[in-house]
Amino acid sequence: MERDRIGLILPNGTELTVRDIQRKRLAEDLGDASRVISRSDGPKPRNFTEWIDVARRQQKDRQELLGVPEFVTTEIETASPILVGIIGDVHAGGTDIDYDAFGRDVEAIKRVNGYSITLGDLTDSFFFMPEVGEQLFSGDEQVLFMESALETLAKDDKLVASWSGDHDMWSKDKSGAHTMYQRFRQRYNAHYLEGVSYVDLTLNNGGEQIHYPIIGSHRHKGFSVYNDVHASWRQYNDEAKTEQDIISITAHNHTKGYLRQVRKIFGGGEQTIHAISLGTYKVSDRYSRKKGWPRKGEESISSFGLVLRPEQDRQPEVYWTIQDAINHL
Repeated sequence: MERDRIGLILPNGTELTVRDIQRKRLAEDLGDASRVISRSDGPKPRNFTEWIDVARRQQKDRQELLGVPEFVTTEIETASPILVGIIGDVHAGGTDIDYDAFGRDVEAIKRVNGYSITLGDLTDSFFFMPEVGEQLFSGDEQVLFMESALETLAKDDKLVASWSGDHDMWSKDKSGAHTMYQRFRQRYNAHYLEGVSYVDLTLNNGGEQIHYPIIGSHRHKGFSVYNDVHASWRQYNDEAKTEQDIISITAHNHTKGYLRQVRKIFGGGEQTIHAISLGTYKVSDRYSRKKGWPRKGEESISSFGLVLRPEQDRQPEVYWTIQDAINHL
C-alpha cells in the first residue's frame, strides 16, 4: 500500500514509512490534545413532506397486514332458501353457560348445511379476581373450545362473518397480542369485523341476484328500558340510512329481542327495518346477580335464525330460535 512504502531514512539508518511520518507529524501538531477526525453518518433527518410519505407507506403496509374492513360482500349461489344462524355472547368458559343449548344450535346449523354470523364475546376471558375464580375453563381452553365450534360452523365456507366483542378481545387490549381472531380469514375463509360494519349478503339463483344488506356491531350506544332492541334501532338510525330494506344486529346487552318496523321513504315507497338484539348463552354470573339482573330462561337465551330466500321482493324471515328457522326452510 502507498502508506506502507518507505518515505524517509534517518541519519542513523532508521527507515520510516509514510504512515510513520504522518503519525509523527500528527503527534507533534496535537501535543497532549486530541480531536475527532471522522464519524459515521447518523440517522437521516426528514422534513414534514418526507414524514408524510413515511406515514403513508407504513399505513399501507399496516392496512395490508392488519386492516379490518368496514364493508364486505359475500355471494352465495343457491336455488333454495338458506338458514343463517346469528350467534353471539356465548361466553365460553363461564360456569353458568347453557352449553347444551349452544351445542344444539351449532349441530342444528351443521345438520341443514346452514350459514352463520357471530357477533362477539364468544369466550368469557376473565383475567381478574374474583371473576377468574368462576371460570370453568382456562383462557387457553376457552379459545380451543371456541375454535372447535368455529371450525364446525366454517366447514364448506359456511361462516359468513364474525365480529369481535369485549371479553374475547381483552387479551389484545391488555397485551397488544392477537386472540383467536388471528389470521381469521385464512383459517375460516370468513370476514373478520370490528365495530359498526356492513355486510352485503347476496343470493344468486342463477338468473338474478337478491341482496340482503346487514349492518352489525357487537355493541352500540343505544339503550332503553322500554325497548329491548333500542341499540339495533339506534344503529340503523345513526349508521345505515338507506331506502333498502335492512337487517340491523347488535349483541352485548344480553337482552333478546326483535322488532320489525316499516318507514315511508321519499317519493311514497316503504322500507322495512329488521332490528335484532341477540340473547346470550350465559344464564347468570356473579356480576349480573350483583347488578340485580335476573337469570336467563329458555326463551331469553340463545340465538336467532334467519331464513333468506333467493327470490326478489322477499323479506328476510327472522325466527326466535335456530330450530324455528329450520322448521320454516
